[in-house]
Amino acid sequence: MKKIILIFMLLIGVVSAKAREPYGDYICRYIVEDGRYHVINNPIKITHYGIQVKNTNAGTKTWQANYQGPIRLTNRGGSERFHNFYLTNQHVEFSISDRPCANYNGKDYYLINFDGQWQLAEARY
Repeated sequence: MKKIILIFMLLIGVVSAKAREPYGDYICRYIVEDGRYHVINNPIKITHYGIQVKNTNAGTKTWQANYQGPIRLTNRGGSERFHNFYLTNQHVEFSISDRPCANYNGKDYYLINFDGQWQLAEARY
């Protein structure tokens, strides 16, 4: 019985180690509307306390956000793991893919869904 518990705990550790933390800095490169890609280049910072977006037109916006955990979104027969946030004051959802899963012009990007609008972002290190 002890061996089964030990193996189970080891398996949980391996599975959780493969999950990526969504917190960090990104640059949103494109907004996708009606199949067209529009360049935006807005820095996004995701922290434990909220989401901060630096927009060249409107300055810096910071939204309080609650992390709701991972979800799976399905598109064209496949599914992808996303991290889901709820922006408490705006009453909208913000989700970011666990890994770069969208390819545009030969480059891989993270997918962001902000209140139904799709965006492509890259991690900033």
